[in-house]
This record gives sequence, structure tokens and C-alpha cells, in this order.
Amino acid sequence: MKRIVNFGGILVLLLSFGACSDADLEEFDHQENKAVEISAGATTGTILKTNESLIIPVSIVLNGAAGKAFEVPLSVNQDTVVKLIEAGELADVTALSAASIMIDNVAKFKFGSEAAQFNIVVARTEVEQHFGKKLAIGYSLQNAGKENLINNQQNTGIIIFDTREVLTAEDIHYISFRTGGAVIEARNRQNYESSSGGMTIPLMANLASFPGNPFTVDVLTDTDTIAKMIMDGILPANTIALQEDDFTINPRVNFPSNTSEVRFEVSVPWHVINDNIGKKLALFIRLENPTLHVLDTERNFTTILIDSENVIEVDVTDMGEFSVNRDNNSGPDGNEGSKKLVDGNFSSKFLQSNFVGDLQCIMVFDEPQKIGAYTFTSGNDDNRRDPNGWHLEASNDGVNWTTIDTRSGEVFASRLMTRRFDVEFAAAYTHYRLNITSIVGGVALFQMSEWRMIRIP
Repeated sequence: MKRIVNFGGILVLLLSFGACSDADLEEFDHQENKAVEISAGATTGTILKTNESLIIPVSIVLNGAAGKAFEVPLSVNQDTVVKLIEAGELADVTALSAASIMIDNVAKFKFGSEAAQFNIVVARTEVEQHFGKKLAIGYSLQNAGKENLINNQQNTGIIIFDTREVLTAEDIHYISFRTGGAVIEARNRQNYESSSGGMTIPLMANLASFPGNPFTVDVLTDTDTIAKMIMDGILPANTIALQEDDFTINPRVNFPSNTSEVRFEVSVPWHVINDNIGKKLALFIRLENPTLHVLDTERNFTTILIDSENVIEVDVTDMGEFSVNRDNNSGPDGNEGSKKLVDGNFSSKFLQSNFVGDLQCIMVFDEPQKIGAYTFTSGNDDNRRDPNGWHLEASNDGVNWTTIDTRSGEVFASRLMTRRFDVEFAAAYTHYRLNITSIVGGVALFQMSEWRMIRIP
């Protein structure tokens, strides 16, 4: 139903969307060229809801049939709404920002008509930001042409609607973290990814309801919040906050069109971890200032907690005893002998002639090592000599072997390129055997500059 209240020239329409009925318009005889009086009117139908806006159909009415076709200019009038709220004449109502409202430039009356319809379009984001409240929109009739008159008692209309009657909680486009409100603990290969330069913690920003137009949201970090979380006992006492120079993060997340989830990352170099062994490293991250939609204030933040002792990786290549089943023609100590493969010098290389796919490189440790990754560095020339197929085996007695990683069709896109290969199910072993089974081909020579073994917690 609709309730109409008049505040001295201002028509206030309170809408309820449960059961609405349009008031019957009084009929008048068509009288050509007779001047008519125009008054602000009511909505004429159901509010149309799209992913970007709410479209409210509104009518303005005449006191008789139009003797000529004419137009009435329209304008948004939120100043009057604000004044009525401040004066206490509109209670429990919030004024929408004028910037969020668009209105047709004119209402067009046809000859013989007694009413005209126009649309008020409201940005859906603005409505969602005020979900749970009643909102008010004001509009004014500017002037009437062709000797017609504006009803001074009803030249401004104010439409009030309850957001809960046009939207549900499930309709709100809330922006949040997948881990919103929680502490993400990075330790023991959980919740992070490793590279030769450091560790990366992936984060997911989510959009609820139906996705639509592209938008961005700012990413902010805060060290003061970490101090408070330590004081409140939420984080361990040996926690320190990561400073700006300790990490990298994109300051803005971009949601493309029709996207509900976006991944972005926090990267921390290994030297920061090494400098803080025995401590927990924390970073508080918050999403702010979206260009569209609404922040879920209970889930627009998350905390990363890095357990430095249980994420640090160690290159243990030099701790092992290295050998191959068939060496360079000049032997292991030759200019391109097998020892060059593990000498830590990325400018040297191991070259094996007459390669037939049976090369084995063996690493034996005194104590079991949990190898979670290894790296290859390609040679300085001729990519045809690069390995492109191999498998890595592990053992604790040198007799019984288990394949822990298999690769095929691998490519080194440039010379002296280092690539990392992660072992999915790492365990501690004393013996490791790398079987090089194929090269790019076209020659009978194998070459590689470096092989490094990486122990994980």
C-alpha cells in the first residue's frame, strides 16, 4: 500500500511493496488547449532490480487531460530530504547521496494524457550500503511549458522505501576474504608456496551474490593491529609485525567483469625469515575503498602468521656425497666433469657425451634429509642438450628405491635458467638418485649447469 503525506508543497510517498494499488485517476473530458496543473506523483509499478541499479518508475499527474503534448523538466532534490530529516519531519529515514541518483531529464505528456511516467535510477551499491534502513529520494518539477502550471503545493515529491522490502541479505554484494576474520598460519608447507627467492602466501578476495561490472578494492596493511593482537593474547608473545620493507603486496585488487573471486599474494624473501628465526612474523591485511559494492566488515580483514622455524628452507646439496654412473670423458674433476653439476657455480657445467638416457646422478647424506624441492639450471649454450625428462628416486638403504617425482616434456626457455621442481609428498631419506632419461635431442650430448637439493621443515 502507499501512504501520502504533504509537508507544505512537498508530497511524501511512503512505499510498501507487499500489496500496492494505484489510485484511480479521476476522468476529465479532453479539452483542447486548456491549461493544466501538474503535481508530483507516486510510483507506478514494481521497482526493477538489476545487478547495478534499482529502477523506480514514478508518475506525475495532471488535474485534467493535456490539451497539448508538452514536457516537464525534472531534477533530483536531496537538499529538501536532508532538511526535512534535520527538522525531524522525516523520522527513521536516511537520505541517499545525490551522486547515486539519476533521473530522466523530463517527463513527457502526450496530448489527452492525464499522467506521465519517468524513472529514477539508484546505484545498487548505495542501497546495499544502507541495507536494513529506510531510504528517501527527492525530486522536483522545474516548470511547465505551454501555459501549464506547476502545483505549488505538490511541486516536490519524496519517495521513501524500506531496503528490506526490495533486497534480501543474500542479495548484498559483500566483498570479503575467503579467510575473513581468521589467522592464516604459514608453517610446514601449509598455506604458502616456496620459490628460490622466498615464500608466497596466497590470498583470495570474494564477491558475494551475482558478479557484474569490473571494480577494484584497496589492500591496506596495519602494524598497530598486530601489537594489539599480541597484547590481547590472540597472537603469541614472540610475534613481531612485518614492516613495509619486509614484504611485497599489490596495493589494489582488480575484479574483472563477471568475476566472483580473485587471488593475490604476499611475498616474503628468505632473508627476512632467516633474520627472524625463533620468532613469529605477522601481517594484518584489510580490504578498503571498493569502487563498487559493499565491504563485509566482519570478513574484510585477515592476519598472516609465519612460523619462521617451520618454513625456512635449506640448500643441503653441499652436505651430500655426489657421484654419477658415467662421467665426462675427462673425469669428475675435468673442465666439464660431473662435479661441476654441484659446485655452486652457475657458470660451469657438466657435459656427458654419447648420451643414451641412462644417466644417474646420486646424492647420499649421512642423516635423512626431507627434500621438498630441487632446482636445475640449464647450460650456457645449445638447448638441444637440455634434459626434458627425468625421475627422482629416494631410498634409506641404497637398495630399495621409491620414485618421488617424475617429469616429462620440460622446457628451459633461456640459457642459464634456474627452474624449481617441488616434490609433492616429501619424506626424509638418506639416498637420492636422479635418472635423466631424455634430452631435447638432435645431438648425443647432455649438459646442465647446476643441480641443487632443498630441504624443507
